[in-house]
Order: sequence, then C-alpha cells, then structure tokens
Amino acid sequence: DAASILKPMLARGELQTIGATTLDEYRKHFEKDAALARRFQSIQVAEPSPALAINILKGLRDRYEAHHKVSITDGAIVAAVSMSDRYVTDRFLPDKAIDLID
Repeated sequence: DAASILKPMLARGELQTIGATTLDEYRKHFEKDAALARRFQSIQVAEPSPALAINILKGLRDRYEAHHKVSITDGAIVAAVSMSDRYVTDRFLPDKAIDLID
C-alpha cells in the first residue's frame, strides 16, 4: 500500500508533503498506523465564512476566466458562494463554490 512506500522516504526526510483529508479518512488510515501518523502533523482547518470564500474566488477568478475563455462577474462569484452554501450540504466552502464557477 502507499503508506508502506511513503513511510521510509518520510522518515529519511527525502519527501516533504502536505495533504488534505476528512476527519473520517484520517481516523481510518492514520490512526490505525502509528508509524505513519508520527510523520504527519494534523491541522484542523475550519470552513471559511461566505465573505472569505467570495474573496478566495475573486483571487482565483483570473485562472478560471483564462481557462474557460469567459468573464466571471462579481455577481456570479457571490451567487456561486450563496447558492452552494445553501444547496450543497455535503461539501464545504470554497470548494463547492469553485465547482459551480468551474
């Protein structure tokens, strides 16, 4: 499995990594493997507020405009955050709003 390949490289300092996972996935994969868990530091990151998510999307706007060859208005960003926050209940901001823009 991947943990068996990663642990020696992490222990020797040959690999540095940042990862993201859910709390359930962390418990499933890391808490059962103490050697793997020792090589990572867990940091809880709270979901940003809608206002902060709007700012995050504004910072990403140029990339998505260039990729899709479209113009994304402030109103579209606000709507993406608002609608995703209201209707997409199984994911978190800003990810769910980014998917609407994308």
